[in-house]
Amino acid sequence: MGRKDWYYIHLPKLLIKRLDQFLQIPRAKSMGMSSKPEILRHLINRFLEEEEAFYNKMNYVSDIILEMKDSDHVVFTFNSESQFSEIVNAAIRRGIDRDQINVLIIHNKEHQKFIDVLDKIENANFLFNSQDITIISADEGFYDDGSFSTIPSLNYIRDVMKLAKQKSKKGVNVLTTLSSKLIQLGRYEDALKLKREFDEAMTEFELPVTTLCLYKEIPENLEDRFSEYHDLIIQRKALPDNSN
Repeated sequence: MGRKDWYYIHLPKLLIKRLDQFLQIPRAKSMGMSSKPEILRHLINRFLEEEEAFYNKMNYVSDIILEMKDSDHVVFTFNSESQFSEIVNAAIRRGIDRDQINVLIIHNKEHQKFIDVLDKIENANFLFNSQDITIISADEGFYDDGSFSTIPSLNYIRDVMKLAKQKSKKGVNVLTTLSSKLIQLGRYEDALKLKREFDEAMTEFELPVTTLCLYKEIPENLEDRFSEYHDLIIQRKALPDNSN
């Protein structure tokens, strides 16, 4: 709102007058709103909270993934094994449906968890053997001194891109947990730096790279900044226990 954006939005004079009147009452101050831009932020945040609640309840999250547009960059979190399986399955199915190569950039400790899900996909062995599904270790970019680099992962994606062209594929479909290690360590600035570098590199490829980032959770104080690098962020809460 640093550009005085209200000058760029056409609002009826009566509405502006009422907004000014609202800002003078105690309720506005108790809600932390002292200006019209603050009201706008409040409305946007309320809208996003309602959208998040809607996505969390919906039973067709896989449809959202399947309908992702090429070059989209989205985030999903999961809070149960069923949610994890649902997201991974839908991500792979999207790549298959779009005639794209599926690339998983995951940490070694997660490898078996992903394999358990992938093994249940129809024709899984064929997809691995034909390299339509490829797994890349995210750990190669993390070093003992605490430093990290996106170069190893990006080099692998460049190789996959060459393969995609040879096979006349229509793009590359990436499922990644690359930043999860930094998030878990509380290294949020580093996680954002990695995101920025990865996001910028995606623009250099001739074929579209569609990216789904998968995390257990995103801390609240990081979510707003993550939105700078993603088209959509869906935080899925734990499903209620209906066993009682």
